[in-house]
Amino acid sequence: MWDWLRGKNGAARAPAGVLVDAGIPPQERVAELPLPEPLFIAHYNGFGELAENAELRALLLTTARAGDFLRDLPRRSAQRLEEGAGLEARFGVPVDTVARFFRVLHGEITRRMYLEAARQREGAVGVSFVLIHPEQATGPQRRVVEANDFGLGAGVYPFTHIPENPEPGKENPYIIRVVMKKDLA
Repeated sequence: MWDWLRGKNGAARAPAGVLVDAGIPPQERVAELPLPEPLFIAHYNGFGELAENAELRALLLTTARAGDFLRDLPRRSAQRLEEGAGLEARFGVPVDTVARFFRVLHGEITRRMYLEAARQREGAVGVSFVLIHPEQATGPQRRVVEANDFGLGAGVYPFTHIPENPEPGKENPYIIRVVMKKDLA
């Protein structure tokens, strides 16, 4: 009975559902996530809690680019890496540190995927940035939401000039919303 309650009464099947699949049909899922190596290196160096080790960098980059990285979420990805590669024993890096770093990368990857999807929306002209915690924001973070460099309004950017996270290695501090042409009129 306990196995039945935990869903272990039948043949094992791959996890499914909105949280796992994010509404993306299997044929449209990517094998590799959008994380360019220079962006990864900037976040790696900015994070400041990981040793300068080429093998560790390569292992973390490969894990963060894997198609199931978003499904597994940062903590589970770090745990799997510890189980398979022995992060603490080989590199002296605690799982919690890797999980925090993966949270930064997870946010960056989902941000990039969201922006790419926003570009595809009919009538979309750009995005607006709002700080999640304005009271904790730094000067460079505030500059992004206060700037009106394109005449679209404070914190609004066309798709051709979307700013990067001004503090690599830290979680992106913004809520990003799509701006439609009708919103600017």
